[in-house]
Amino acid sequence: MRFAYAVPLLLVAVPAAAQSVFDGTWKADTSSAQFGGKPQDRTLKNGSYTCSTCTPPYTVKADGRFQPVRGNPYLDETSVTVVDPSTVKFAYRRAGKSTGEDTVTISPDGKTATWKGVDRSAVNGTPVEYDVQDTRVGAAPAGAHALSGTWLAKSGGQVSDAGLTVTLKTQGDTITVINPGGETITARFGGPAAPVVGDPGKSMVKFVRTSASSYTSTTMRDGKVMSVNQVQVSPDGRTLTYKSENKQNGGTSQFTATKQ
Repeated sequence: MRFAYAVPLLLVAVPAAAQSVFDGTWKADTSSAQFGGKPQDRTLKNGSYTCSTCTPPYTVKADGRFQPVRGNPYLDETSVTVVDPSTVKFAYRRAGKSTGEDTVTISPDGKTATWKGVDRSAVNGTPVEYDVQDTRVGAAPAGAHALSGTWLAKSGGQVSDAGLTVTLKTQGDTITVINPGGETITARFGGPAAPVVGDPGKSMVKFVRTSASSYTSTTMRDGKVMSVNQVQVSPDGRTLTYKSENKQNGGTSQFTATKQ
């Protein structure tokens, strides 16, 4: 799925002394987002679709029928339908249940890809709707569909609140993080990695304090580091800056969130 803001990874360890400042609901600002690192690499050619920067990479037939995708805990089947030379539809399933769909439209100049869709992969079924864009940074191979090439996500776009918010609650040296999709984590600052309850990927997250107002969280799955995330909270406690590096595909993201 294309959804980029990954707020479920906003797992912030908060010391007890700052409970009154950090407790509450935070909402990401899509206009503040910056994306970089290794571009997303897709190829749609000769009836086959490959996403080489997906985690894990996969190739399926682009014939409109569901094909198996192995190694991804959030989906096990996907279908790719070529609508026309500038439009492609994707659909995703897990255990026979829809987890979302995308319609991707390439601009006439070939420089922008607009992804409009819904992510239904949350454990409680709360959908996240989005309408976001990528910017082309690498040309499509000769003879390939216009979707092909390398792309970086753009800032802005429309994302429903369920994909932008997270709620933090602290008690003593314990932090509980609650996402609208139903995933939760309770962990001790400076303690061992803790499980993300409700996450089909069975992710584990460990928190390390780096200064009086900043933290690093490391997300792991099956013993592999998936991402390293840095959080900096403003002195007034109203703004949070989030930076993440995807250790599997080399992508980076950054955005700010405000306390609601």
